[in-house]
Amino acid sequence: MMSFLQPITNFLTVIFEGMHKIILNLFNMEPSGASYILTIALFTLIIRLLILPFNIKANRSNARMQEIQPELNAIQKKYANDPQKMQAEYSKCMKENNVSMLGGCLPSLLPLPILFALYYVFLNIDKSSVIHPSFLWIPDVFEKDPYFILPVLAFLSTYVPSLLLTKSMPKNENGPQMNMGSMNLMMAGMMGIMAINFKSILVIYWIIGGIIQLVQTYFLNYMPAKKKMQAKEEEAKLKAVVNAKKATPKTKKKN
Repeated sequence: MMSFLQPITNFLTVIFEGMHKIILNLFNMEPSGASYILTIALFTLIIRLLILPFNIKANRSNARMQEIQPELNAIQKKYANDPQKMQAEYSKCMKENNVSMLGGCLPSLLPLPILFALYYVFLNIDKSSVIHPSFLWIPDVFEKDPYFILPVLAFLSTYVPSLLLTKSMPKNENGPQMNMGSMNLMMAGMMGIMAINFKSILVIYWIIGGIIQLVQTYFLNYMPAKKKMQAKEEEAKLKAVVNAKKATPKTKKKN
């Protein structure tokens, strides 16, 4: 195990086992596949709630980035032949507007170290008391999905939120977003491939997290962007009506 993950793994093992005991007592259950799935669902919800403030902060940072995009485009055109100067002016502009590229990416990266730490958590958990480790179509939640349904769901739960986020972002005329669709597809494909060999319970953690991320993206990114776009369209229609009235010549009244 990578040494830097050891403290995280030990901490998460204690937390997960404690939550599993709470689930067993709360629902008066015996250790089973269902009890572990309920535990991972609760665990994922708590993790996502803890990350939520970072998501909100990242959303605000992305909104500011969109506002200064015309300035960044102007810098790109002005210093097209001087990459070093362009980078310096980019950094200066973002610093003056309190925009951080890292702040926008951090929330999407935070679940990854937890995912890898959980891989070792489920290796360390004592499963000797589990009587029925099955859940729905999965024979054993601590083994791979033999029907490959979970890897497909992992792909979808990764791709759909990223697709919705891309749709909420305004198009950049200079084209930096041209490959976003390919990048989203590649990232989702990588997760789907890794999920083939992951334990089912680990893949379920990722799927539940993806569903929560989809809801967050819809309300934090897509809906505000849609309302903003509708407001701009209404403003453009109103301006067109006003300009049309101004352009219409007034008829003189006959005496």
